[in-house]
This record gives sequence, C-alpha cells and structure tokens, in this order.
Amino acid sequence: MPPSLTPPSRSSYGSDSSSSSTASISCLERRINFKKLLASFFRRYDPNRITEIDVLLKRNEGKEAKLMLMLAKRYDTSNPLNAVYVKYHARLSTEQLEDFTALATLYLSVFRPSDLSEVDNLLEKYKGKEDELFSKLASNFHAINPLKIRTIEQQVDYRQALTAFFEENDLSKVDEVDATLAKSAGKEAILFSVLAEKYQATNGLNANLKARLADQACNDYISLLQLYLAIFHPACTSSAESMLARYGFGREHELFDILARKFRSTNPLSICKIVKKTDGPAETKNKSLCLSRSLPQSPMIASR
Repeated sequence: MPPSLTPPSRSSYGSDSSSSSTASISCLERRINFKKLLASFFRRYDPNRITEIDVLLKRNEGKEAKLMLMLAKRYDTSNPLNAVYVKYHARLSTEQLEDFTALATLYLSVFRPSDLSEVDNLLEKYKGKEDELFSKLASNFHAINPLKIRTIEQQVDYRQALTAFFEENDLSKVDEVDATLAKSAGKEAILFSVLAEKYQATNGLNANLKARLADQACNDYISLLQLYLAIFHPACTSSAESMLARYGFGREHELFDILARKFRSTNPLSICKIVKKTDGPAETKNKSLCLSRSLPQSPMIASR
C-alpha cells in the first residue's frame, strides 16, 4: 500500500475553495456524455428502454451519477461510469496515483460528485485503512476499485503480452505495439479480449492468469473470480459477489465456463480446484451470496 502523501493542490479536480471545486466538478460532469453511456447500457441490458433515455436524463438532471448507480443496482451489473473513471484514471500522473487524496477526489468526482466535500473526512476516518475505504466505495457504487487498477498495472506487462500475442498471431503488427497500447490506455484488458476475438486466438493475458494462480492461493469462488476479473475485465472486479449470487450456489462451474468462452481464456477452475467442505466457511459464504445481494452501506452515509 502506498503511503498517504501530502494532499495535492487539486488543480486538476478543483481547488481547496468550495466555489472552485464546484466549478471544476461541474466542468467534469459536462464532459461526461450521459446520453451515450445510457444508450450503450440499454443496448446491452434492456433495448426496449433506449427510447426512454431523454426522459430519464431530464427527470434526473443534476443527479445523473445517482441514476447510473440505480441502473447498475437494478440490472445487477457494473456501473456505466466505470468507463469514464478508467479513462480519467489513465491520465493521472505517477505522483497522483500514489496520492489517496487525488484518487478519492477523482473517484467521487465521477461516481458521487455530491459527496466530493467528504474527501478529507473520509481519508481522516480511514487513515491507515485506505484499502478498506476504496473497497467499500467500489462495492457501494458497483464500480471498479482504483487501487485494484494500480495493482493490475504493476503486475501485468501489457507491452510484453501484446508483443507476444502479435508474434504468434500477426507479425506485421509487432511494430505497432506501443501505438496500439497508447490508444487503449486504461482499457488494455478490453483490447486483449477484442484482439482474441478478432484473431480467434487465446487471450494474450492468459499467461498472466496462469502465473497469478501459481503464485496466489484461491480457497473460494469469490477470491478466484475476483482474481480472474482483475485480469480480464477489471471494471467488473467489484461485481464478483453479485455475479456468483446471480448464478446461485452449485452453478459456479457454469459461470466460469461462460467467462472462459467470452474472454477466450483458460477456465481458472481447470487450474485451481475449489474444494467444497460440508458446513465449511467457503460453502457457507457462497450460500449466503445466494440469499442476499445487499450492498455495504456507503461510508459517506454511515459517517453522517
């Protein structure tokens, strides 16, 4: 875990004055094309509602981020704003990536701008427990955990993986590796899935999955799914529990089969065997997922 550094000036996300901060966040919200996000979301999850987009946005004007969260909960999927956050996260400097204040400020700017003023209070309350804070925020917002992005970036050498992929599937593209990664900054995992489908080949991140499973023990389906999604679809990592709950206890193999086909990867269950113990903690935990999909209370709400 990186040390908690001195809070930045916030020049990128708003100054210390409330008026400047509000202006900056309003500017960020204006740059988010909510209509486009909703169109993409409904095309995937509920095509019949595409005609309702304008009405929804008018009804929720100024509360678009809450609308996105409501839809994520209703359709039990990741927050549509994940794509926006990942894009801006990729633009953070190395110093900002190591600064919890910068991360929390950007995170709330995207997922809950109305609570931006709580950044300092949250970091003070969770000082030394920042992992717990961002985990709760990610679960509450159905969003990606920004600390997971940093961990993935540190552990995956996308350049090496993409070079190896092109060397095996298209030598003419090897010289384009850097340019291809630059265009896909913050969305590298998606890039590998697209390329795997295009070339009808094994996902270029598959070797990383095998290496991670060799180094890291996964004793239950939740931790295994989280590890898998962290590699192939980081934006959905926080949805691991709800995904398992949706499939229900006893159908975990079906879920992993679907994911392996979708991402053209090795099924992690073919490498890591989850042993079910009668009345054991792992089984009890998975059973509980089938009974409840409740999200942890927002630490912001809890502190009020």
